[in-house]
Parts: sequence; C-alpha cells; structure tokens
Amino acid sequence: MRTLRTQITILFTTFLVVALILFTLFFNGAVDKLFEMYANEQRQKQVQQIQEQINEQYSPLWGYNVSGLEVIGNAALQNGLIVHVQTLKGELDWDISVHKTQECQLVLQHAEENMHSRYPSFNGSYTEQNYDLLYDGNTVGYLTIGYYGPYALNDSELELINSLNRTLIGLGLIFTALTALLAILISRFFLRPISEVVNSTAKFAQGEYGEKIEIKLKTKEISSLIHSVNEMSEMLQLREQQKRRMTADIAHELRTPLSNLQSHAEAVMDGIWEPSPELFQSIHEEILRLTRIVEQLRELNDLESHHMDLYFERVDIQELFESVSIDFAAQFHNKGVHLLRTCSNETSTLICDRDKVKQCLVNLLSNALRATSQDGSVTLSSETINGYVCLSVVDTGIGMNKQDLEQMFERFYRADPSRNKHTGGMGIGLAITKAIVEAHGGKISATSIPNRGTTVTMSFPLRMV
Repeated sequence: MRTLRTQITILFTTFLVVALILFTLFFNGAVDKLFEMYANEQRQKQVQQIQEQINEQYSPLWGYNVSGLEVIGNAALQNGLIVHVQTLKGELDWDISVHKTQECQLVLQHAEENMHSRYPSFNGSYTEQNYDLLYDGNTVGYLTIGYYGPYALNDSELELINSLNRTLIGLGLIFTALTALLAILISRFFLRPISEVVNSTAKFAQGEYGEKIEIKLKTKEISSLIHSVNEMSEMLQLREQQKRRMTADIAHELRTPLSNLQSHAEAVMDGIWEPSPELFQSIHEEILRLTRIVEQLRELNDLESHHMDLYFERVDIQELFESVSIDFAAQFHNKGVHLLRTCSNETSTLICDRDKVKQCLVNLLSNALRATSQDGSVTLSSETINGYVCLSVVDTGIGMNKQDLEQMFERFYRADPSRNKHTGGMGIGLAITKAIVEAHGGKISATSIPNRGTTVTMSFPLRMV
C-alpha cells in the first residue's frame, strides 16, 4: 500500500505532465498555424515582388530582358518558387524548369522532405498560380509561379520550430523535476503532522495515553486536528486513570464488608465467637452495605445507559425544599449547622421526576452537611437564569481545590481518599446526581473557594416548566 506522500507526489507529477502535454499540443497547433500563415504571407510577398521585378524587365520596343528574367528566376528558385514567363502572342516562353530541370526537382523534393520531417502525414503537391504581367495598365504577358504547396517551410523556419520544441521539452522536464521536488516538500510539510497523528492514535490503540503532538502550524484544519488529538489523548489518559481508580475503589468498597463477613464467619466456625443477635446484626449491616453498593452501581448504569424510566409531574419547588429540609432537620440540628431556603417568585413549579430530583437534593445536602462545620450554613435556593430553572445547594464549608472540583461528579471519586463509611460516602452519589439531571435534559455545575464554601447548581430547561 502506497503512502499518502507517494500518492501526493505522483498526483502532482501526473497533473503537471498532463498539463504539459496539453500545453505542448496547444503550443504546437498554434505554432503550426502561425507558421502556415507566415509561410503563405511570405510567398505572397515574394510573388508580388517577382511580379514587379519582371514588369520592370519589359520594354515595348524589344520586349522582355531575358538575362534579367534569368536572374529573377534563379533568385526565386532559391526560395522554392519556379518562374515561367510567357508573352501574349507567344513571342517569349521562358521557363526556369526547362533551363534548370534538375535544380527545380531538387528544390521541390527538398521542400517535400522538410514538410514530411515535421509533419509525416502532410499531404502536399506541386501547385501553380497564374498572374497577369502589365505595362501601362495593359496585359503584356502571363506569369506562372510553381511551388510545393499548399505551403512549405524553408530550412531556417524548420530549424526555428524544432528549436522551440526542444526548448519546450527541456522546460517541461525541468518543471516536472521541480514539481516532483515541490510535491515532496509540500507533502513532507503537511503530512508530517498527519504522520504524528497516526503514530499517536496507534499508541492510543496500544493503551499509551497522555502524549501530546508539539507541532505548531498555521493551517487551520491541521491545527484543529492536532488540537483534537491532544485533547483526546488527555481525555483518554484521564479516563484510564479514572477507570483504574474506580476499579481500586470498587475493590476497596467491596473488600471491607466482605472481609468483615469472612472474619465473622471464620470466628464462628473456629468457635471463637458464639452466634448471637449482636453478631447477626453486624453481619446484616455488612450485607446491607454490599446491597447498597450494588444497587447504586446498577442505578448509575441504568441512568447513564438511559434504561431508567422517569415519571414526570408538576412539582412545587418550595414544597420540595420543605420536604427535604424536614428529612435533614435532625442531622443539621445535631451538628449545629443552619439550613436555609430561598425561592424565586419567577418560577414556583418544575415538571420533573419528583423522587429523582429529591434524591439529587439529598445527595447534595449530605455532602454539604459533611463539609460544613458547626455554626456554618447550607442554603437551598431556586431561580431562573437564561432559560433554566436552577436549584442550588450552597454551603459555607471547607471548599474544594480546582482538581477535585473538575472530577467531583466522576463515579467513586473522593476529594479525601482516606474517608470511610463513617466519614464519607462511597463516591457514587454525585455521579448519580449528575446522571439524573442529564436524564432530565439539564446540566450540573459547581463552584468552590477553599475554606469558604461550595455551590452546586442543577439547571433544568425552562421549557419543561
């Protein structure tokens, strides 16, 4: 299989060769037509000149000067013209073909050879034209001029045409070589970044991510291609890191309850522990924990794969906030954190799946309460912005850095990897929240300032209101 560089070089060279061939055919046709016109024009001028010269050789007293006719006829023969002069009554019948038969034949033969050397299929023959010879406006004789026709090229004209053709061929070869060189340089300039893209994507296929193409070009399309490949490389590297972290997190989440179950079972089997309600209670809690992990993973998968049905209804936003606040009232009171609510009057209702949106608010409030210290506050708010109904959870907690903020909605991501089941969730809640909002056709975003608090906003299209 040929490379793109080879194909471009061949394409450029072929295009130029075809263009040169077409130009050569056009040029030769134009030159041939030009020289045909030139040869005919020159012959007419020569005939006119011969006619004038012969007229000057006539005298009414003694007729034509034969020696003068011989000079004119010999000169005309050098130009390929055969002169024949005859008076009205036949007193004079001078024909150079009679006096110089062999030279005339050689001249006609040479003219034919010249034309056939240039035009192998040229169809020419001996041709004669008749002209009147005048004296004081009266016809005194007849002039017949024979030549190889319809036209013929002399040696100098033929050499000029051949020189032009050789020059054209030489220029064609030079231009072909230059074009091939130019095609190689152009292909190298434009295909180098494409080769880099091919190499990078080949590494992607082998699982090597993160490498960037550093080539800088001003060509918009190629620059956009390189930028897209670099972004894809970063994204694949991030996805690979997230996948590995997710695998490790799942293993960690499952290992703890499974280890606890294993240790309890082994302790009972070895006779270290006696079966008791407390032991079975502990085992039951670990089983419930495993069940919650599996259920949350299944729910997240259903949401992201659009396999979960949503039941839309008209929901009063203020009533929804009040319901969530009641559920969390005891937890906020015990920690000494204030729970506030503000609702805009512009939009009081939202068409959505009430249970799913409430689940989102529960996830966000749980995280906000966990991040907020005593005497802090968490605020539930709603407002309409740029065609979206925005439900926000604003806390005055510890805040998040930029890296954590960018990945907080990824499954199993935790800003604090050391958190356990007592100090933090499994890292699935925010991923589920994001999936639910997007399933409603909305979007979720977050802003945060370290040590000052975090704001998470769920935006639902106003068209659903």
